Amino acid sequence: MSRFPKPREDLQGFAAYRTQQMAAEVKIHANEWGEPTSAAGYLSADELEALLLNRYPDDGAALRGALARRWDVTEDQILFGNGSNELLLDTFLAFAGHGRTVLLFEPTYSMHERLARTAGSTVVLEEIGLPYDVTLARATAAMERVKPHVVLFCTPNNPTGNTVAREVVAGVASRWPETLVLVDEAYTEFAGTTHMPLVKTHPNVVVTRTFSKARAAAALRLGVLVADPAIASIYRAVARPYSVNALTFAVALRVLEDEAQVERRVARARAERERIAAALATQGAVQAFPSEANFILFRVKEPTAAVHARFLAQGVLIRDVSGWPGCAGCLRVTVGTRAENDRFIAALGPVFKGVGVTK
Repeated sequence: MSRFPKPREDLQGFAAYRTQQMAAEVKIHANEWGEPTSAAGYLSADELEALLLNRYPDDGAALRGALARRWDVTEDQILFGNGSNELLLDTFLAFAGHGRTVLLFEPTYSMHERLARTAGSTVVLEEIGLPYDVTLARATAAMERVKPHVVLFCTPNNPTGNTVAREVVAGVASRWPETLVLVDEAYTEFAGTTHMPLVKTHPNVVVTRTFSKARAAAALRLGVLVADPAIASIYRAVARPYSVNALTFAVALRVLEDEAQVERRVARARAERERIAAALATQGAVQAFPSEANFILFRVKEPTAAVHARFLAQGVLIRDVSGWPGCAGCLRVTVGTRAENDRFIAALGPVFKGVGVTK
């Protein structure tokens, strides 16, 4: 029998993260912005020439200052990560880990559980189900039962697309001041709401943002976390040095300054989302859930694998999330470009032909 190093027992059988990368003419499965965003549109050749690769990058001081002014926080409250996933992992490394518990409200972003488990945390899944309605009463009951060291709220929530009310997060943070309350706001621009003000009134609340969604810069891999200064210092103690590169900082500053593009994307995403929702509503075999993000979750009557395959046969790749806790029978479609959305809408007839009754 061959001998080789083995992972911790709790990670044995841990499968790699997959986003169903399949060949398709239209890819609306990963919640990316569909229109191309070129780095050349933000940095000139001379600016690229000035970026010296032989030196370690700075700490993003210019970007930190710009974000602090925009969000009305101090610069020492802002931390950067190689994607918001790195900041999520740092959360679990610093505030959870072995012998500590993380509370999640399912269904939600699958990386929350994966990263918490990777850090050695005990993860408790409170299944809210569909429709996804995290009330203060439900959250309070779960907190009293679990007594977690970290609790996460994703708003707008992925994959359901709806928001969690600020009074829910504030109520939990007030009653359990020694629990870290993390609010994942990856899609917040699309909803037009934020829990950022709670960081000032509740030192145990931290908020994460990303440049991957409304800012259309997923390839930059830039996440941002805002925390009380004392909490932020704990994050800095566990952070890897230089995890965000100089090119990312340079491009991200220009992306941040281009607020008109964000406003345009948000307006277009909302209009296209409503168009997709209206089309889904005509299908008797589909139950679509209200969304404030750039995607829509919908439940189908047939096995999801069969429906997913029929969309793929039409050249359209969407996400099968039926394996996520609380998402049995569900698929998720990203709001793409108008042309991509046209293809999805046109595929509905062939995909659901003879299934249920068209409304």
